[in-house]
Amino acid sequence: MDTSTAERRVGDPDPSAERRERKRKRIVIAVVLAVAIPCTLYFGLRGTYDRWQDSQSLSSACRGSLEKSKLNHLLGSDSIRGKDVSPDGDPDLPEYQTGTPHRCTVSAENGKFLNVSLDWGAHSRGGLYKLIRDTTWRKPGIATPIGHGWHGVVSAKADRGVALVVMSCSNKKPNASLIVTLDGMFDVASTSRKTSLGFTAAHTAERAAKAWGCTAKSGDDRVNAIPGDKSITPDPAGKSQGTCKGLNTSTLGTPTDTSAPIEVCFVQAKDGLGNQYDLGAYYPPFNSAYDRERDLKPFGDLAGGKGEMYWGSAICGNGQRARYVIDQSAGYDGQDRDGSETFSGNGAQGKKLALKEFATRSAKRHGCTDLKLP
Repeated sequence: MDTSTAERRVGDPDPSAERRERKRKRIVIAVVLAVAIPCTLYFGLRGTYDRWQDSQSLSSACRGSLEKSKLNHLLGSDSIRGKDVSPDGDPDLPEYQTGTPHRCTVSAENGKFLNVSLDWGAHSRGGLYKLIRDTTWRKPGIATPIGHGWHGVVSAKADRGVALVVMSCSNKKPNASLIVTLDGMFDVASTSRKTSLGFTAAHTAERAAKAWGCTAKSGDDRVNAIPGDKSITPDPAGKSQGTCKGLNTSTLGTPTDTSAPIEVCFVQAKDGLGNQYDLGAYYPPFNSAYDRERDLKPFGDLAGGKGEMYWGSAICGNGQRARYVIDQSAGYDGQDRDGSETFSGNGAQGKKLALKEFATRSAKRHGCTDLKLP
């Protein structure tokens, strides 16, 4: 019998069935590849296109002042977009606007955002307003120096952050400066995120100065480590440090820095209800802005008092007067309305002495003279 045509024994595999199974597998593989390859190409190209759009939007916003890698880390997203927008503020209150020469915003896929506002020194009120609003009204943080030669501060807590950096323009008219304000909603509870906000603000300001023709000296390629929310605790009475050094009450201050345009110290209430009085030092260009914010006539009274507020001033190297203030914290809701409990019996005298100690030390650090106090 011819073996090629011999009958297949029971149990032997059916060659035709094997051929059909191989053919079926080839068809399935072909179908899968026909679907998978275009999808892979589509989503791959789509991802590449999205990243290109992100990059293009950031490179055009604020004249290229934004740096993608730093913003990715700050906002916690790989997908971010930037765009130029109109100045921020109520059109009926232009003094509170930020972004008078320019403003842009960055939004992330995760819903976080950052606003970047650029103002000349004469329009410093908007940036100061954002800082005061977020430092005393919403109580998210304390204005902490960026340090390392940068004229700026960071105030941040939980999911809200504000940073101000001043670039002094040597090629502009006397006392001209470019103010860069960053504010937005994103996770800034940790030391690393607060520090990232300071670093992003510093380098955005450096790039913005170049874009707007401001010849300015930059700081180092690093910034201070900004303490995280959990590590910010008041000093007990008699042991105040940093900007609050010398005060005999419980205080909450920051490290000192001669480049900081704003210094603050919070006096803690004896009744345990948190910040009761805010001490602040406002150096140019924020000195006159604070005067307008608190209805003090610019370059008017060198020292004085009004209600719960007392103020003084000193002449600094540029011939302008810095402003030193103590005022009741906006968020205080205790019974010690005049500070007599916190300042051990004489609230008015206690506030004046606290202002004197704070202002004297701050003025000396900044090389200011002719200190006038109430």
